[in-house]
Amino acid sequence: MTNFKADFPIFSNNPDLIFFDSTATSQKPKMVIDGITDFLSNNYSNIHRGMYDIAQNAESLYKQSKVKTAEILNADSYKEVIYTFNSTYALNLLSQTLRRNNKLQKWDTVLVSIVEHHANIVPWLILKEEIGINIEYVNVTENYDLDFEDFEKKYDETVKVISFTQVSNVTGQIFDLEKIGKLKRKDTLFIVDASQSVPHMKVDVKAIGCDFLFFTGHKVFADSGIGILWGKEELLSEMECVFSWGWAIADVQKDSYRSCGLPDKYEPGTPNVTGAVSLLKAFEYIDSIGWYETIEKIENDLVKYFLEKANKFKWMKIVWSTQSKNRVSVFWFTLEWHHSNDIAEYLADNNIAVRSWKHCAQPLFKAYWEPHSVRASLYIYNTTEEIDTLFKVLETLK
Repeated sequence: MTNFKADFPIFSNNPDLIFFDSTATSQKPKMVIDGITDFLSNNYSNIHRGMYDIAQNAESLYKQSKVKTAEILNADSYKEVIYTFNSTYALNLLSQTLRRNNKLQKWDTVLVSIVEHHANIVPWLILKEEIGINIEYVNVTENYDLDFEDFEKKYDETVKVISFTQVSNVTGQIFDLEKIGKLKRKDTLFIVDASQSVPHMKVDVKAIGCDFLFFTGHKVFADSGIGILWGKEELLSEMECVFSWGWAIADVQKDSYRSCGLPDKYEPGTPNVTGAVSLLKAFEYIDSIGWYETIEKIENDLVKYFLEKANKFKWMKIVWSTQSKNRVSVFWFTLEWHHSNDIAEYLADNNIAVRSWKHCAQPLFKAYWEPHSVRASLYIYNTTEEIDTLFKVLETLK
């Protein structure tokens, strides 16, 4: 199995590290690190209105990053790509903008799934407090997919927003959102949390049929501090952003102002140009290794191998799916007689990085009576030998 560990300097600098926490954040390939260093060393400048060479170069790199992101998502234009700070900020920006533009009003319903990250729940709870919207949770089936019968039952005339994750950050399950896109009415906005899908698989906004989509760069090889909000151009154009200043403003009078066009009106203040450059280099890195086909092939092999080992480990319970299909390489497990935090600490003492507790998905844990768990999340720099080491260490814990 091809492995790309040598592309990531952190592993040569920490040769004993086994990093199984890529759902929290990914490690950075040398191509990204070098790209950031080159930008900061040779072209660092603020963008917009600078007439000197390095400002123009920085502006060009910022636009190139958006063009590449639009290409990755199969979007129509870079003008549909809004850069924010992270996924959480992106959805808060969108939800509050929907409120400002009366796209959501009192008694309207937002549909989310029971597996959502808090980042796709709390912004809607805030609107529930502010304007009195309702929130309904769609369940999952025994096969760990969205329960479409439950969806259709809850998808009544009050539903104005559907906001679903494409991949669970806890279980790694891939949800069939293209089916949601085909079922949704024209009076409903369909929002996709792609934070855990863009790192692992090809994401096509047209195939999904969504209206908005958001993800974060640091989970897909880029630096921290760069979030992405994509939206259909006609929807973004007709709305006014919930807040505005700086480059987002075209004209200011004593008693009025006029916003810029797309995408600038959604990006007030100084943008994270370094983060944008890192995202450009991250996607260029994915291109260089054979695009998402390579990532999916490596992860499919890792999933099968991990589950084979887990099925032979009688003290381990893989929560939810033990099937290798329709999932990425994220595993939610418990061990008999051991608290998840104790397991994570024991693994850390053996240079294995995992994450424990409830993974920002408390409604899911409460719905399925799971008190807590360990999450191991793998990526293209992991190996079957590292999986072997994990289970050998867990054997000594029993």
